Amino acid sequence: MIRKALLLALVIVAVGVALWAANAPKDVLVRLPGFEVETSRILLALLMLLLGAVIAWVWGLLASIFNLPGKVARSSRQSRINKARAALSDGLIAAEGGDAEEAAKQAKRAAALAKIGSPDRKLALLLSARAAETNDDWIEAEKTYAELSREKGAELAGLRGLAAAAVKRGDHMGAKAHASAAFQLKSKADWPFGSLFELQTKAADWMGAVDTLDAGLKRGAIDGASAARRRAVLLSAQAYRQRRNDPAEAEALAVEATKASAGFPPAALLAGRLQLAAGRAGKAQSVVEAAWRTRPHPALSLLWSDLKPGESADSHAARIDKLAQQNPDHRESRILKGEAAIATGDWMKAAEILTPLIEEGATGRLCTLMEAVARGRGDLEEANRWARLAASAAREPDWSDIDPDGRAFDFSDSDWARMIYTYGDGGVLIHPRYEGYGRELETMSRLALPPAESTSAPDTSEMEDVREVSRVGASAHIAPPVDYAPDD
Repeated sequence: MIRKALLLALVIVAVGVALWAANAPKDVLVRLPGFEVETSRILLALLMLLLGAVIAWVWGLLASIFNLPGKVARSSRQSRINKARAALSDGLIAAEGGDAEEAAKQAKRAAALAKIGSPDRKLALLLSARAAETNDDWIEAEKTYAELSREKGAELAGLRGLAAAAVKRGDHMGAKAHASAAFQLKSKADWPFGSLFELQTKAADWMGAVDTLDAGLKRGAIDGASAARRRAVLLSAQAYRQRRNDPAEAEALAVEATKASAGFPPAALLAGRLQLAAGRAGKAQSVVEAAWRTRPHPALSLLWSDLKPGESADSHAARIDKLAQQNPDHRESRILKGEAAIATGDWMKAAEILTPLIEEGATGRLCTLMEAVARGRGDLEEANRWARLAASAAREPDWSDIDPDGRAFDFSDSDWARMIYTYGDGGVLIHPRYEGYGRELETMSRLALPPAESTSAPDTSEMEDVREVSRVGASAHIAPPVDYAPDD
């Protein structure tokens, strides 16, 4: 600034001298006390310019002398900053590379060089914390992250480190508290929402996770479709937890879950079961139909059969057809039609429906149904062949969700926590019983077989034994109670 002002002054003086020289007389008389000289105007102008240059040089020299201490201080400060940043860079690289000793060394060097309150102090604290992590010194890491979280502008980084260190120590409550504090900062970072939500689901804090999900949706941390599916799973998990102690609240939660995602079978099943138990079969029927239109599941067809117990085979077949028509091209709807044909003894129709399904992929469930068709026709040799195929055929994941007692979706907290992400983010159901090779409901235990067609010389004793078992299984099959999960 001083140099610019000085340059401007010199320009002004030069212009003034030039104007004066142009209008001055040829000879100039300069009179000073005790001194008088006569010269030309050009020479006088040159002398004045020379004098101005000398004054400017002297002024610049004096300014440099006065500014020298500041320059030395700034140079020293810059050198210190450069050394600190070099130590930070080397330390962070060492920490990421797993060199704990070098990271700790550079962290101490950076901390010594960085001044209190300078931007490098935050980086020095971060490096110290990372070095402690690399050295598995989580107590020191948490201490340093706590200090970093008190630095203005570094709160988020400090809280993230605290949450990670708490998880490493197994302190999930502490980690949740740190993640919650970070979430309250309302930053644009995604990790506070993701970490808090994950920690809540791991702790089976379903309703707390619902609140976090709602807040995350408002902030744009998750898209609407995923949020709706996650919400359905969370509400269902809470409903299954409360179905014994507070059926009314459980029903309300399950219904809300079906509104969030109509295609989530566990929600529709529980809502329908509770409504049926409360004497509202019409509402239960509407819930099942809505769910079937979106995503059919065999557990829903069991509930559909329980809506009107004791009805005739023809009436039941008609109602089954009504449900199948809600989503006629779906595999489960086609299987339903095949079961209805078996129940009414229309073996040819049943075979026509089931054969294309077998060609698409034979499963134990389909083979068992084809066995029933063959026995109904009186063809024991064919029935035995289908029985052998059923023993070695693949299982169906959806059917495996139903245990031998007819209970469905008997999930643990860890199952629900996993479902939140598989279904919430991808719309995919998990099947814990299928994964664990758990036994499932016998395919024919709920279907009463009509009398078999007579053949030339059938082994009627075996046929009667099979039909009797089927009848007993069918008559003994009662709709599972509302409280159909085993005691914890």
